[in-house]
Amino acid sequence: MLILHFASNRLYNSRAFLTYCILAGVSLFSGCQNITDTPSIGFVDHPTEEIVRQTNFLMSGWALDQDGIENVAAILDEHQHFSARIGIPRQDVALAYPTYPGKETAGFEITLNLPPSLSGKHQLQIVATDKKQRKTIIGKKTLIAGNTMKRWLPLLENAHPGPEKTFYFLFATSGISLGGAQEIAEQYAPYNSATVKAGFRVPILYLRTTKGYSQDWEFDPNFDNSMKCGKRQIADDSLNDVIRFSTEKKLPILFTLNGGVWADAACDAPSWDINDQLEKEPLNCQWNERNQVMNDDYLKTLPGSQDAPELARGLTLNVYASDVRRYKKRNLQAAGRVLLEFAQNHPDLFVGISLDPDVYNNPFFEGEQWYDYNPLTLRQFREWLKGDGPYSGQPTDGAPDLRNYRKKSPLTLKEVNQLARKNWKNWNEVQPPRIFSTASPPYWKDPWVREWELFRRHLVDLHYDELSQWLTDAGIPTRHIFSSQGFPALSEPLMPFAVNLDSPVKNYDSGGMTIEGAKPNQGHLGAILYGPSAVNSIRMENNDSLFAAFRRFDEDWAVIEHNTSDFRSPSIMANYADGYRSLREMFNHGARFVSPMAWNGSNGIYAGQKDFAAFTAIRNTPLEDAIRDFMISHANLPRHARYWGFGSLGHKDTDGWNAVNNGQIISDGGSALLMPATGTMILQADLETQIEPEHHKQLILGLAQPDDVLGVTAEVLDAVTQKYIPITDGKNIPLKRDTLGIHLPLTWNINIQPKTMRITIRFRDEVEKSKLNFISLHPANI
Repeated sequence: MLILHFASNRLYNSRAFLTYCILAGVSLFSGCQNITDTPSIGFVDHPTEEIVRQTNFLMSGWALDQDGIENVAAILDEHQHFSARIGIPRQDVALAYPTYPGKETAGFEITLNLPPSLSGKHQLQIVATDKKQRKTIIGKKTLIAGNTMKRWLPLLENAHPGPEKTFYFLFATSGISLGGAQEIAEQYAPYNSATVKAGFRVPILYLRTTKGYSQDWEFDPNFDNSMKCGKRQIADDSLNDVIRFSTEKKLPILFTLNGGVWADAACDAPSWDINDQLEKEPLNCQWNERNQVMNDDYLKTLPGSQDAPELARGLTLNVYASDVRRYKKRNLQAAGRVLLEFAQNHPDLFVGISLDPDVYNNPFFEGEQWYDYNPLTLRQFREWLKGDGPYSGQPTDGAPDLRNYRKKSPLTLKEVNQLARKNWKNWNEVQPPRIFSTASPPYWKDPWVREWELFRRHLVDLHYDELSQWLTDAGIPTRHIFSSQGFPALSEPLMPFAVNLDSPVKNYDSGGMTIEGAKPNQGHLGAILYGPSAVNSIRMENNDSLFAAFRRFDEDWAVIEHNTSDFRSPSIMANYADGYRSLREMFNHGARFVSPMAWNGSNGIYAGQKDFAAFTAIRNTPLEDAIRDFMISHANLPRHARYWGFGSLGHKDTDGWNAVNNGQIISDGGSALLMPATGTMILQADLETQIEPEHHKQLILGLAQPDDVLGVTAEVLDAVTQKYIPITDGKNIPLKRDTLGIHLPLTWNINIQPKTMRITIRFRDEVEKSKLNFISLHPANI
């Protein structure tokens, strides 16, 4: 038990005191310690676990107050009360708190006999009321009743489905040897199931954690992370330290092998960091349109996951920067070989590798400067335009064979002059645009700017392709490799970001980022999402949602970095509804995993305090509540399943399902109330790319009273023909009913592109309302 000592010289249980402050609406660090009426103190000794799985059990503990305790009660879901028997002797409490009245008999016991039919997740609050009728929450327990986390087990074809069929919450963290990942395993063990698991993600700076200058900056998996540059550590983690922790805790892990712009952003350490050493040579760096290479700390005031990030100077992406490519390939593969051995020894722990986060032609100057005008980049630009050099299968000077990236229609010098409105005499004179005017016509409608932008997108695409190829050459399977590209929410008047490599030019500096270009040839699309992007609610350049666009490019996409709070408003913490929607949309669009930011970031209990950054907060936040609820509702549900649970305790949501006849669907927070019209209920939802005919073998309706149903049919709207196609057998097949509800086998026409689903339920005439706990599409055969 934790104790806090305040200026009043009184002792308070920290958890109870914090709850009192929150309920009083007072900041813990600005004024709560000055409250005259102090809260009760107490502790729940039994059950010891935060999660309780029984419906009949004894709860015991103790409670004290300076004015005496009137009563103690357990409150279920904020409305059902269970009174405690108080006055039980507790000599241990009397010795610890000798000044409190009633200390010798501070104990209490509460017997809870809950109905066996109770199911789902519930909240128990243990509340002490003093003689002045003031209430203090002295404990909280999560009750998971019945077979809530086991209900999907009978449909699980394999008790150990493997990483590809498991959905992971991989909490981002660092400083593992200093406790950066402590308590993840312990706190989330009760929530783990065969198909939904908690783990962690750690960045490994493969160009920074090296053997140093004397050994040509070879990657060092045992790097001494106590070394510093100034007041900062050179790196927070060594690869083998992280591997040891994962192995000891049996905690699944995603490794971010970072050699990109963020990898050297903490401080300058060229004796160890080959990135910093390479940046000393201008030809290794990105140049702006004025042929300048900026100092690394020029943008030190930008917000980021660390203070004063060094983002102004970055390594060039062109294929002629031979030293850059040589060191990146060598060190990335060295780290990859260590991880290959780990993966072979611990396949249940190795989720995968994510590559350099935020691969861009530097966009951090936000239009004040444009990149990359490195002379070697311009050489590659000219070769790309005319389909020459490496693009014709004749690479020189260490460049790779780029025939697969050749323009569909290479340009002649005459065509280039027409596009650029120039009169260049030879190819060496050709220059990309260096002035980006918003006057009419604006630069984003300039055909020469378009050629330059398409080339910049190509550079980003090519870099992720090469990074993934280097890892596969080291033996890492492609199914374990992910990119790490940021997809920010953009406000009006900025255009939605580019989906395709050939999308229209945007009215801002995109850095060459596209969804298509973020999908590596030898791996999977990994997205960095914050705020509206994380909630799948941003404007797009087509009719898809963001997650639907991800899925069209890669059915096994993942979220490498995630928080529903927006980094543009760091003091504002996102609500539970955002977390619920984000996770629902992510799972139902087929994501492999998500890495919430950040286990060692800001803590939600400090919201409103100075330096609190909501976009780095996961612990004690509404998003963490949504994660835990998700892990309960989706326990043992395989990744290719789809699930709509109509909200959760305290959050009502119809999950996009609507009644299309005269019936009604009303969310009741974790279930939906169906009110059919004339005995028939028609439910409809636009599911974009969420339906997988090759995986979805049955439709399950979680009806509380399945015997009230006479028949069910389902159909989908084909996006091509715009006609509804039946996906259930029209014959009068007896419905399969069990404790889950009603199961319906699905039959698919492989040539259709399902978009909207419609479900028709025929009830008995006397049924006026029916409780629907969920709708699910499941890969198990009936």
